[in-house]
Amino acid sequence: MTIRTLYHYDEIGLVGAGERTAAGHRRYTEADLRRLYRVRALRGLGLSLDEIAEVLKEPSDDLTALRGLLGAQLAAGSGRSSSPTPRISTRACW
Repeated sequence: MTIRTLYHYDEIGLVGAGERTAAGHRRYTEADLRRLYRVRALRGLGLSLDEIAEVLKEPSDDLTALRGLLGAQLAAGSGRSSSPTPRISTRACW
C-alpha cells in the first residue's frame, strides 16, 4: 500500500483519514482502517473501485449487493455466464 494509493482513495471518497494531526498529517482511525481493509479485500477479489464504492454504500452486514457483484465477477472471469454461482457465505468478516 503506497501513500499515493491512500491519497487516491481519499480523492475518490473510498477511504479518508478521520483525523488530522496539529501539523496537518492524516491520522487514520480504527474505523478508517477497517474500511481500508474492506477496500483492499474487495479489490483483491477483482472488483473495480466503482463497484467497491457501491458495495460500501450498503451497511456492512448487508451482503446482497456484494454477492451479486462477486457472482458477476466470477461469471465474467470464467467466460461462462451459465455456470452456477458459487455459494458465498453471508457471515461478514469485517
